[in-house]
Amino acid sequence: MQLIFKLGKNPLLSIAEIYSLMESKNIKFEVIIANKQILFIKLQSVVYIDILIKILGGVVEIFQVESIVDKEDARRIKTSEKINIDNTQFAYGTNIVKQNIKDFERKELDKPYVEAKNGMLPSKLAKIMLNLAITQDTQTIYDPFCGTGTILIEALIQGYRVIGSDISKDAVLGTKKNLKWASEEYSIQNKSEVFVNNASSLAEQLRNKDENISIVTEPFLGKSWSKPVQKNVRNAKIIASVDKLIQSSIRSLSKILKNNQRLVIIIPSFKTKHDIIYLKAREMEFGNLKKISIIPSDFLFENKLVNKLDKFDYYREKAVVRREIFIFEKF
Repeated sequence: MQLIFKLGKNPLLSIAEIYSLMESKNIKFEVIIANKQILFIKLQSVVYIDILIKILGGVVEIFQVESIVDKEDARRIKTSEKINIDNTQFAYGTNIVKQNIKDFERKELDKPYVEAKNGMLPSKLAKIMLNLAITQDTQTIYDPFCGTGTILIEALIQGYRVIGSDISKDAVLGTKKNLKWASEEYSIQNKSEVFVNNASSLAEQLRNKDENISIVTEPFLGKSWSKPVQKNVRNAKIIASVDKLIQSSIRSLSKILKNNQRLVIIIPSFKTKHDIIYLKAREMEFGNLKKISIIPSDFLFENKLVNKLDKFDYYREKAVVRREIFIFEKF
């Protein structure tokens, strides 16, 4: 079985998500072509692409390939069910499924509790991060900065038990409402537990749980900036406090994880007028919690070997607060 994935705006992030998901489902495949537009793979088994497209967040479209023809022959074939794979060849197929954009909008806008003033994690990104975090053994997803429950909703829809916590009582109550809404909206079991907790101190409720937990979270990113950050003492203190919070949270969360379990976390950076301010947490080591690269070291992207990928950008070009996604694994 051959599939072509039409990738989103962050192609390497989309590819990492595909690798992680396939590995978690024990699906073997080989890469034929990988570039900024597509990932073309050959699988050793049959998969249901209508299910795949619902699980993946960074894939716009999945195309099941039936044949490959050169560019000249493609001009004579009148059908829309084809895709340009490398400027010299076209792939043809009869089974094409597309991402449901309206479903993302529904989860962001229709849930009962929304807190826009602290910034909203896009449902699409929440789904990508979830797929980066899961392994074959994952049973439960924990978000220690649950906010409005965006990550937990995506995990609940995929059938995982979910645990959320937040320092804000309002966020905890709101997340509970949103998870109840999601369970009713998608006709799924509400296997959830949400409580008030400070993520920078160890969550004792989870420390001794005998289950396989993956942690997926976007921590507090600091104040909302509408303009590039000015370099002054006040702003330096704000950013330093965010840095300290993220460092202490990662250390605390590492105590919850068992070997081979993952933490997927966003670490922000801040755009100034002339450069970018990065947090110290971005380059730090955290004991036996190591940054990992989901994509193999021999992976060819646009016919070139890519450098080790243990972080991925996800932001608009003009954004002041920029997201970088890091994947940690306990060893």
